[in-house]
Amino acid sequence: MKRLIVNSLDVRYASHILLHRATLTIEAGSISGLLGPNGSGKTTFFDVICGLKKIAGGEINNSFSKLLYLSQIINTPPVFRMFDIFKMTMLFCSETKVTQQHALERIGKWSPGIAERYCEIWNKKSSLCSYGEKRWFFTLSLLCANADLVILDEPTAGVDPEFRYHIWRCLEGAAAEGVAVLVSSHNVDEIVTHCDDFYMLSQRRFNRFTDAQSFMSTYGGNSLDEAFIHAASLPKG
Repeated sequence: MKRLIVNSLDVRYASHILLHRATLTIEAGSISGLLGPNGSGKTTFFDVICGLKKIAGGEINNSFSKLLYLSQIINTPPVFRMFDIFKMTMLFCSETKVTQQHALERIGKWSPGIAERYCEIWNKKSSLCSYGEKRWFFTLSLLCANADLVILDEPTAGVDPEFRYHIWRCLEGAAAEGVAVLVSSHNVDEIVTHCDDFYMLSQRRFNRFTDAQSFMSTYGGNSLDEAFIHAASLPKG
């Protein structure tokens, strides 16, 4: 089985230690979540996996053949229509030709009802699309680009409940076909609900959980949000 194995990882930003002896494993066909407060190092960790930032220690073993990464920041040329952006994205991200029909068939299978809304965005000018529309359009498009590891940095941020629903349905559909998905979010409930396992970035390490109760018990919270706050406030050590 294909895996991404992070072992005893050390990451620094200038003199600031972000990760120390951090360990994490992502497997094919699963959705893994990553939780952590702002500034804890989630985005930097994604940059490390993608080879955009050097590590100070440890190792990363990646047996996946193609990785795609959607960052928090999405900037699109305002004069382009979204189908122009789709074609340009696929030109860079997919080794095989991916058409609108291909994308519609896949996302329509994963989440019936989304294809029609996808087509509405398809012909819309980028300048007229909201941030949330761009966010879910990019997320669903990248899932169709034939990668076996997809990393999504807060894909549901700024997205309304309807499209959060469709995003998660499509992530679950892609995972069922063997894609490994690593996704970050500040919404603890959606991570716990939809992910096969999830990691809390606390005290510069990744702590793995598979259910809400163990997460709340570990950090002494009566709710998921309270447990998150307790985990985020622990001394760095």
